[in-house]
This record gives sequence, structure tokens and C-alpha cells, in this order.
Amino acid sequence: MDDDDSLNQTSSAEMVESNQDLLTQVLLCFPVKSLLKSKCVSKRWLSIISDPQFSAKYTCLHVNIGPSGLYFYGSPFGFLNFDTNRDMLKVPSLSFLNVSGIEILQSCNGLVLLLCSFSSQYNNNSSGFTYCVCNPTTKNFVTVPLPNATANRSIAGINLAFDPSKSTCYKVICVLMNNLQYPDLNEIEHLVSPTYQIEIFSSEIKAWTLSGDPFEAPHYTDFEHGVFCNGAIHWLSPTDVSLYFDVETERLETMPMPRIQTGGPSGFWSSQRFPYFGQCSGHLHLVEVDSISKPRFHVLEMKSDYSCWHIKYHVNLNNVASDFPEIARRYMDEYPHLAMNNPEDFRVQYYAYSILSVVRGGEKEDDVEVVMLIPGKIISHNPRLNTSRLLSSWRSSNVYDCMQYKWYHVCQYVESLASL
Repeated sequence: MDDDDSLNQTSSAEMVESNQDLLTQVLLCFPVKSLLKSKCVSKRWLSIISDPQFSAKYTCLHVNIGPSGLYFYGSPFGFLNFDTNRDMLKVPSLSFLNVSGIEILQSCNGLVLLLCSFSSQYNNNSSGFTYCVCNPTTKNFVTVPLPNATANRSIAGINLAFDPSKSTCYKVICVLMNNLQYPDLNEIEHLVSPTYQIEIFSSEIKAWTLSGDPFEAPHYTDFEHGVFCNGAIHWLSPTDVSLYFDVETERLETMPMPRIQTGGPSGFWSSQRFPYFGQCSGHLHLVEVDSISKPRFHVLEMKSDYSCWHIKYHVNLNNVASDFPEIARRYMDEYPHLAMNNPEDFRVQYYAYSILSVVRGGEKEDDVEVVMLIPGKIISHNPRLNTSRLLSSWRSSNVYDCMQYKWYHVCQYVESLASL
């Protein structure tokens, strides 16, 4: 590099530094981790990055970015870092909350909904716990008052809705179940379905309000584990249809579920058929499994008009087993004393895994990485390339320990400057 090039670069840097608008535009292009480190550059940079208007604009521009890692909130609590440069992302600890107990309920575009046991300083109710919304990146949090549950109404589920492309405000969606009151169970001739009522807490008005009329839901609708995607909360049901709630219009709609394949089980579907339901970068994903004894599953994606689920990728577990043979199991491995030394004992009889997340991104924009927990390891598999790689070791090699993990025991961590 000659002296003229060096002078030109210095002159450009000085021009950016001296122009507030230009400097702001440059900073808006930084990734979150670099932006937070840039606060130390100067008081001026600190002032710009700390400005709530800058945070709001930055958050709006960086919507539907992929996660940087996964929170595990089973036992024990843990974190999986997706960043290949482990020095760039520190584990986003929640210790700043200073709570005696914590349960992560949901993550949503950088914000996390928690159920916490706080000290009496923050607890203004007699239940001993408080709902909380926090941003692990900025280490800010607010408490949310309990919804209006009574003896006749119990909480069926509570979910977080935050779409920074539309608003800097977040909402908490609570589904209350109207408990049925029967004077005499012998008088019931027919099974009566309970009704539900939605209440919404808005960070803008800081109060709960009723939304719509009471409604009936498909049997066994899982209101406890909702997924927010493209402005709506989605709830799965093991029937022909599931529900979603448009947060902006406050309309409750139905969405179809995949049909049972010929020869498949009839009646209500078990949770094993759909071991994963989630979203990433604005796409709603569902994983369908025929049986743990079959070496395949399908990654489905909902069409934007909610007309149907379509198969995005087929995953062949034999390809995964070629790199990680511990996923393919024989019953004689777990019960050697029961082995009869016949040929069937030596064949693969089932596959031991749990699906933790489906993450978009890769060489192609529509690529997905399926994050899986197998005995002793966490791996990811790219079904388009048929490649698998190790992400981390796992605390246990026990088969049943890895197979008991559900998708709702894990939530995505997305770096964000969203204000509370």
C-alpha cells in the first residue's frame, strides 16, 4: 500500500467520523456482536449505539436473522453456540435477572419470555412467581403482571409475540380455559368441550385486555407451546386442523395438518409423529416421522397462504449414521442379556435422536440445518448436501436421555438490540 492509498483511507475514515448521519448508517450495517464491542471506541459511538431510536431502527432493519445458538432449559440449563468462532459470542447468561428459579417459555425475535421466582422486591402477587420478558443481549428485562385467571378460568398457555418490522412493542398472548362446572358427573350424557378465551398484554398500554369471544378448539390443542411466525401465534393439534392467531387483526384461523399416509395410524396422532414444530427466518417448519424404526423423516414447510404443508426435504438417517453410527441402535445394545443370537438381533432396529431445531441458511438461501441430539453428541445435518457435522458433546450417552428431549425444551437465541 502506497502513501496515497493510506492517506485516502484516513481521509475517508475522518469523513465518516465527522458526519453523524453517515456514521449512523455505517453502524446500522454492523452485526450485533461487533456493534456492542464498538461502544468502547469513543463516547460518540457509545451515545449513538445507546440511543433508543438507533436501537429501534437497527432492530427493524435486522428482522428474520438466524439464531446464534440454542438455550436448553431442561436439567441442567445450558447453551449451544452456533458461531464457529467461539470467541465472538459469549454465552448469553441470564444471571443478571438474579432469580431463585427460572423457566424459559419461549423466544421471539431476540426477546425471551420467562417464568421466574423473584424476590419479594419484584413479586407483587401471592403465587410466588412472575412472568418476565427479557433481552439477553442487552441484559434488560421487565416483569409482566399475571393474567386474569380465576377459579373458573385457568391458564392453558401463554406466548410472546414480537415483530420488530411492524412495531417496537411486544405483546403477550394468554389462552385461558373456562373450566367446566358440573353439579353431578352422572348427569353428563355427552362429552362437552371446554371453551377458551384469549387475553392480550400490550407493552404499550401495560395492561391485559380481552380479545374476541370464547371459542372451542380442536381436541388436545397444545396452547402451552405456541410458535410465533409472520405476525401470528401457531398452536398444534393432533387432529385434521390446528389453530393460529393473527396478533394484529386479533383473528383466530385454522390451518390444515398433513394427511395420514396410507397404512399409517388412525385416530388422534401421537406426538412422535411430529417431533418438531418451529420457525426460523420467517418460515414455519414441521418434522414428520413415520416410525423410529424407519431410517427417514421429512422436513415440511407451511405455504405462505396456509393452504398446505409441503415437503421441503427428506432426511435419510442412514446417511447420518455413516458419520455418527451411534444414532443407529439395536435392542441388544441396551439389553444384551435378552439377545437370542439370531440374525434379527444384529440388525438396526431403531434410531435414537431428538430434533432440537431447524435452522435456515447455508450455501443456498433455502438450505436448512437440522440440529439433532443423539447419544453423547449434538450434531447438525444438511439434507440437501447429505452432510453431517458435530456441534458439541452432550452430557450423557444414554439413549433414553437423548430421546426424551422435545423441541419445546429448547429455544433459539437471536442477538438483538430490541428495547423493553
